[in-house]
Formats: sequence, C-alpha cells, structure tokens
Amino acid sequence: MIARLFSNSHGDGRMSVGLVLLFLLVYLLPLDLRPLSLPDETRYAEIPYEMLISGDWVTPRLNGLRYFEKPPLGYWLNAVSIALLGQSNFAVRLVTALAVGGTALLLYFFSLRFFRNRQSAALAALIYLTCLGVYLIGTHAVLDSLLTLLLSAGIMSYAAAAMEDQPGRARLYWLACGISLGCAFLVKGFLAFAVPVIVLLPWLLWQRQWRALFIRGWGVVLVATIIVLPWALLIHRREADFWHYFFWIEHIKRFSADNAQHQEPFYYFLMYLPLLTFPWLSLLPAALTGYFKSINPANQALNRLLWLWLVLPFVFFSSSSGKLATYILPCLPPLAILLANGLYRYFQDSRSQRLFKWGVAFNLLVMSTLLVAMAYFQLTDESRAVYRTDETPQLVILLLSIALAVVAGGFSLRRRDWRIRLALQSMLLLPALALSTVSLPAKVTEAKSPGQFLLEIAPLIDADTQIVSDGSMFRSLNWYLGRQDVYLLKMNEVGYGLGYPDSAHRLLSASMLERRIQQKPRPPIALFCHYHCPEGIPGLIPADALRRSFGSFSLFLIK
Repeated sequence: MIARLFSNSHGDGRMSVGLVLLFLLVYLLPLDLRPLSLPDETRYAEIPYEMLISGDWVTPRLNGLRYFEKPPLGYWLNAVSIALLGQSNFAVRLVTALAVGGTALLLYFFSLRFFRNRQSAALAALIYLTCLGVYLIGTHAVLDSLLTLLLSAGIMSYAAAAMEDQPGRARLYWLACGISLGCAFLVKGFLAFAVPVIVLLPWLLWQRQWRALFIRGWGVVLVATIIVLPWALLIHRREADFWHYFFWIEHIKRFSADNAQHQEPFYYFLMYLPLLTFPWLSLLPAALTGYFKSINPANQALNRLLWLWLVLPFVFFSSSSGKLATYILPCLPPLAILLANGLYRYFQDSRSQRLFKWGVAFNLLVMSTLLVAMAYFQLTDESRAVYRTDETPQLVILLLSIALAVVAGGFSLRRRDWRIRLALQSMLLLPALALSTVSLPAKVTEAKSPGQFLLEIAPLIDADTQIVSDGSMFRSLNWYLGRQDVYLLKMNEVGYGLGYPDSAHRLLSASMLERRIQQKPRPPIALFCHYHCPEGIPGLIPADALRRSFGSFSLFLIK
C-alpha cells in the first residue's frame, strides 16, 4: 500500500488514500487503547474538564487551583473534544493526533506547491508520519504537536506570501500567517513569535525582501494581536498577576535561569535527534548527496528557508537552560521536506546507491541489536526483563513486530524500485508502532498509569472523604475520581496556585496531616502516594488503615 504512494501511475487519489489509511491505522485507531499516563496526559485531560464543569474558559485551573503555565487554546480544543466524545482516552488525545495529520498535510501541499513533485511531496508527509519522535509525541496528550502544526502553518504562509506574485492571494497568505501565529501564541505563549522571527528574519534579509519584512510583517503582527487580545484582556482583568508569572517565570526564567526546570547540557538535543527521527536520519548522507547534486536555482529561496527553519530553532532551543526532547519537534517538518527532496534526487541520479544501503544497514543493526537485547535479558536476566512471565503474548507480539521490521529493511536492500525501497524503509517502525498498544508491558502501566486502579477503588471513596496526595498523583485523582479538592503534600507544578490566600490551605505539612488524622470526629482520609510517600508521612499512617496498591501506586484509607 505504502509503495503506491510514490507511483505516478496511480495518481493523486491513491496517494491521498494511502496516507490517510496510514494515519488512521497508526495514529487514530489505537488512541483509546492505552491508559492515560502521568504527568502530562492527566494534566491536559483535567484542565479542559475543569473548564467544562466550571464554565470558566478564561482562567486555567488544575485541581481547582490557578494554573498559569500555558495559555488556553490547547485546553479549549481538548474541552470541545471531551464535550463531544465524553471522558475517554480517545477524546483527550484526538487533538494531538489530528495536529500530526494536519502537519503532514501541510508538508504535502507546501512541497507540491513550490517543488512541483508529487512523489517527493508524498514522501515528505510519509517521513514525518513515520518518525519515531513524531509518533511518540503525537499519540500522547501534550501541546507540542499542536504548536508544531501552527508554527509550520505560520512559517509556510509567510514564505508563500513573500513569494506570491498575485496580490489577492498574497493577502490571504498574510492573513493565514497572522491567524496561525496568533493561535500558536494561545497554545504556548511567546515561543510562537520567537521561532518564526529567528527563522523568517534572517531569511528575508538573505532574500533582500525588505517590503515583506518592514511593511507586510506589521500586518501579520496586527492579525495575531487581534486573535490574542480578547483573552489577554480578560485574563488580565480576572487575574492581574497572570502576565507577570507567565512572561517572567514561564519564559525568561525557564529559558535562562540556572535553576530552570529540566536543566540539560547544550548537546542534549543532538543526543535525542537520532532517536526522534529514526529511521530516517541515517539516510541523511544519501539525501545530502542528492540535494547538492541537483540544486535548482529556482528553488534557492525555499531551500534557504528550510535550512534556516531546521538549524536556527535547534540552536535556539539548545541554548535554553530547560530542555525536553519534545521541544525540537517544530524542527522536524523542514527536515522531512529536505530529506524527501534529497532522497528523490538521489535515486534519480545515483547508480550505486551505496549511501542508502549503509543507512539501511545501520538501521537494521539498531533494530537487530534491540531484538537480541530484549530476548537476551528476558530469558537470562530477570532484573532487566521488561515483561513478566505471564506476559508472553505481549512479548511475542513485540518481538515479531521488530523481526518483521528487520525483514522489511532487509528486503529494501534487494529491491531495485526506489519507491518500494523507501516504502520498506518506513516499515522499520510501523509494525511496532501499530501494535504498541497491545504489546505494552504491565511495568509501564504500573509505573505511569493509575487509571484502572483508581476506578477499581473509587467505591471506597465517599463524597465526604478528604483526599490527600503527594505531588504526583493528584491529576489522576482529579480526572478519575472527579474530585477537584485534593489536598497536597508537595507543591510541585501547582506551587504558584497554592500561593494564593484562597488556596494556601490545600497544602499540608506532615504536622498538619497528623492533626487531621488525630482529630475526632473527622471524615475519612484517603492518602495516595506514587512510589514512596513524602518524608515523615509513613509514620503517621495508623496500623488499622485500609491499604491498597497497584504497581508504584498506593492508597491508605484512614477511617
């Protein structure tokens, strides 16, 4: 099926159907099968749900506490999805998955519009959809895929407007750019402006597009401001301190402070790039060979844009003190286009195709090593085994999917048709990705997903039970137990919200919890901990407390 994407004989319809089927099978259909994981997915499920039940769509809240880390658009979209589809894993993840599909669609039409080659355009979309990082991020309820879609739409629209000869069409592109960047701001804030500026400003200067820079650019800013302004004024009116916290703490300090969250070295993203782009980055030498052998002067401006779009945000994120692997997802769309164009030209001009074979051989070595290592540790080292003895079916499914990928990669070395070669290359991860939801080991669920456990013990929790949590589990308690009044033993990410006078009582010290336990009469207390309760807490739990556990999650019910 995938090989037909690149065949001229089947036309546009077959290409589109093939990509849509791939997206449905790998991204959409499995969304409901995997439980929500801590901390991100339960956060981006609960905040939209609290908007729905409170009717307050202006001030984001988590556990009933003010939560100012992100603007509201991602929450709004998830809230609409939950309102339409119910409180399901599918509803929580749908927006993220659709954002991946939207980005792939943009890559296809942008490549087709400016490089005028349907096969390389389809290949760009395929490369993006089958990158490991795109899949892992795009099937979890986080905001990075949505941000990547909107940033890509903004950068592509600006570039299209700057190169458009027809004034009417150019104005539509300018408008689309402003709308996209305004919405991107409402997803993740000022980063939505920083990334396009560091990409487009050098590009316009390089192209000597002074009019697009100094005149048209203000129109984009105006449209983006119109998109952002209504909510910006409303949140300022209701929460006067929002913009101070959001700008200073969430942007300036997270980017530059010595004590920023997720501190990592400068080379952090270089270590993760091969993993995020597997199995395609190993084909970069072949793609560069094809790219430099057939540089088309007519596409010089677009190629400059793509390289700036890939490199400058990567350097920008690398210079930040706080880093997460998901941050560089906006760099992958231009990489997909460059790889697609380079590989297409490489197969048109190269005879030996030695670089391609080396790249595939490297991928096969990685997959074979993974297959052997998993089998070895599973059979010989119980401490390192991923699966338990009663999970043989899941293990067999995973090993077979990896073996199938190795076989597909091996066949790609033997086939002459470059379309089939690249289709088989994309198959290196597709079997494992498509079957990942049914081959997930219990250890993962028991470490990150307490949903089933909470649903099972929910009948033990009365409406008047006081729920107390460490700093990790409270989001899941909000979502699965329907309680937005959980007391906390650690501030964690809601520390700012706990600082308000009307919320400070929700933070309990060990001594405060002890007084509550000793108080007579008192309502039941349900204490939840992830891995270990905070220091000083275990000694407070009465011997007659009801105890339940699931993996790393524990409940102590004190009546």
